[in-house]
Amino acid sequence: MNVSQSVKLAGIFVALIVLYFLVRGLFGGGPESAPEAVAADEFTVVVDMIEPQEWRDEVVVRGRTKAERKVTVRAETSGVIADTPAELGSLVSKGDVLCRLSVDARQAQLAEARAAFAKAKLDYDAAAKLSEDGFRSETAVASARAVRDQAAAALERAKVELAKTNIKAPFDGVYDERHAEVGAFLNVGDPCATVIKRSPFLVVGAVSERDVAKVSQGDRGRARLATGETIDGVVRFVASSADPATRTFDIELEVPNEEGALRDGVTAEFTVFAQERSAHRVPRAALVLNDEGEIGLRTLGPDDVVAFKPVRLIGETPSGVWVSGLSGQLQLIVSGQEYVTAGQTVNAVPASEAGS
Repeated sequence: MNVSQSVKLAGIFVALIVLYFLVRGLFGGGPESAPEAVAADEFTVVVDMIEPQEWRDEVVVRGRTKAERKVTVRAETSGVIADTPAELGSLVSKGDVLCRLSVDARQAQLAEARAAFAKAKLDYDAAAKLSEDGFRSETAVASARAVRDQAAAALERAKVELAKTNIKAPFDGVYDERHAEVGAFLNVGDPCATVIKRSPFLVVGAVSERDVAKVSQGDRGRARLATGETIDGVVRFVASSADPATRTFDIELEVPNEEGALRDGVTAEFTVFAQERSAHRVPRAALVLNDEGEIGLRTLGPDDVVAFKPVRLIGETPSGVWVSGLSGQLQLIVSGQEYVTAGQTVNAVPASEAGS
């Protein structure tokens, strides 16, 4: 069988190509592929240096204003109101008369008690003198003394009963509400007026179980009222037991009110600034979970070795989250942290150069 010249040439050409690739694979390809394999084992991450900063937690509480002292003054004796000397809404001092009841027969009863006491005192003095001279027995003197003492007690009761006709302010404050007008009859226990202590005032609310450990007595606070005022104060009380229904803890912020601008019962929102401490602010995207489900950060240690640092979230801002559990200055992996593991060696690129 005769083979054409063109077929012979094609066969020789194919054989040469196969021989070329065999020789290249044996002598040329090996040394060039080794550096590529080494480079494939190294992963590049972006790191940023973070440092501890002073951080103060903020706990926001919704509540209302409340007078520190608010007392409804009530009648201690019965009678018709003859006068209400104090002006509604005015400042009153302790002892100022808010309602004055008609004296009626109380003045006469006081005069009668005074006369009875004067007579009993004279009788006792005479009995004591005669006893010294031997003309009265000790029994007679003791009887006269008892009558005198009874008359003295009756006189004191008459004075107190008369004094009760003047219903007075129990402390300095604002005459906030009048409960009865002139001519009204008050029985014992009926209200006359309400007095509010002017300063200090309170802003009261309830803090959740999650936040109660963050606040303590003496912490600073700032309240914003529905009426527009903003006032600074100090936490003076944090409840030790929770409300059984809401599982929240009562809290009181004491604020000054020397000018009397605050009103009782106004809706308020106040922020308590907890104690300062050291913390780190990191990007939220840098947070990762390890195999045990712990939340933390991947950092870069000596020789570019990856480490996992567990942290606890303690606050949040628009620019990142605040975490505790870290110490000092750290190289934080901010890009590529999801693809590396603790103990792995990586190539690190500073965040300042990553975008250039």
